[in-house]
Amino acid sequence: MLVDAMLNANGICSLDPVYSGDEISRLNRAVDDLLGTRALEKRSYVHVDELRELGMLETLLGDRMRDVLFSIMPDPVLYHCFVIETAGNDPEPNLFADTLAGWHRDRDCSFSKAEPTHVSIFVYLSDVGASDGAFEFVPQNPNERLRSSTPTVLVTGRAGYTFAWQRSYFHRASANRGPRRRRIAKISIQRNAFRSIHLSNEHFRSVLAATPSGDPATDLLFGRYQDKKPPRVDRPAATLRPYAIAPTGTIMLEDRALALGQFRMKGAAMKSDIKAALGLGNRLAYD
Repeated sequence: MLVDAMLNANGICSLDPVYSGDEISRLNRAVDDLLGTRALEKRSYVHVDELRELGMLETLLGDRMRDVLFSIMPDPVLYHCFVIETAGNDPEPNLFADTLAGWHRDRDCSFSKAEPTHVSIFVYLSDVGASDGAFEFVPQNPNERLRSSTPTVLVTGRAGYTFAWQRSYFHRASANRGPRRRRIAKISIQRNAFRSIHLSNEHFRSVLAATPSGDPATDLLFGRYQDKKPPRVDRPAATLRPYAIAPTGTIMLEDRALALGQFRMKGAAMKSDIKAALGLGNRLAYD
């Protein structure tokens, strides 16, 4: 099964490693000092422009990663590109812990039964066990009701472990109760037809300004075809195989709390969409 087909079927899949062990080591060494200055932050970032300055953007967006991105969708536009660290010794999820224990859908993403439209690729840059802030995911149609018995996936793995997931599904970052900061590389993409609010931020703007135009794949990834018909980008068939990730548990929250939380989320999403339609603000962008 191809990557896009497995994502459409299950919402999530693991992949053969995109980066070699040496590349993982070089990436970690490159960001160590910068993240060291941000060690007091509960959730710290190395943004796309900083990765470029560190000489690691070409590694992150190298041929193997591009093969993955273009195997998921024909016209991917970058959505996120950064390294994230989350603090250890934390009893709660580092995002949205006060709502459904951190479970949420991203309101700036769309869900389609026909094809993936908004996808993230995570690469663990540190070993992540069950207590180390492992990513959690609900592999069911995100429009279906959550129940206490709804299956969930806890994604653990050694440094270099790689997986992709649809951002419109329910997910959360579990509590990092371990002593070490959890580190991941995150690259997200969306279909070109969706307007990206992220490419206008200062981090992407500076990278775009410094990136020569003329290569169709690069121009597409950096949003130079937004509001235009994108070119067809022919790339070799991806050799990285997708693998199903089996459920590891259930959501284990009370059904009443789940129903109330989802009702409130739908109300907030409707308000956000109305504001965006009226030009009063953007749809919210999460994690």
